Amino acid sequence: MQERAEAGQAIVSAAAITGIVLLVLCAGCAANNTAPAQPAGTGTDTAAFIAAANDCRDMDMTVTGGVGTFSYTSTTGCTLVKTLVRLNASESQGMKTMLEERNMTCSYAKGNFDSRLVTSLVGGMEYCNGDLKDNLAKLIIFT
Repeated sequence: MQERAEAGQAIVSAAAITGIVLLVLCAGCAANNTAPAQPAGTGTDTAAFIAAANDCRDMDMTVTGGVGTFSYTSTTGCTLVKTLVRLNASESQGMKTMLEERNMTCSYAKGNFDSRLVTSLVGGMEYCNGDLKDNLAKLIIFT
């Protein structure tokens, strides 16, 4: 009986690791996708958002890509809030529970915004705090 439970746990663990690896790979692919720029003010223009964040201006942006939907908020206090709003439907419920609606807050100096915060899943997060950072770090450690 215990052997069956251990085998079941091994299968679940292998599935979780596979899901994490796929999530990280998809994030890298999504970061390289270049969609046509939207007019400023629509909240989906990544270049305009990065420029506003670099200047420490207030701006919100929501982007849907290969991993899911992210929301970004830049403030005049040189702070970014990155929220993983929703993972794609193909992700496991465990991943969704761990990451959806989680956020991290990142502080930076004016003129020194790390664009990787909006162009990759984990890039630049070493200067951030929050559940999203903590949970992504846990996933990376177990990969």
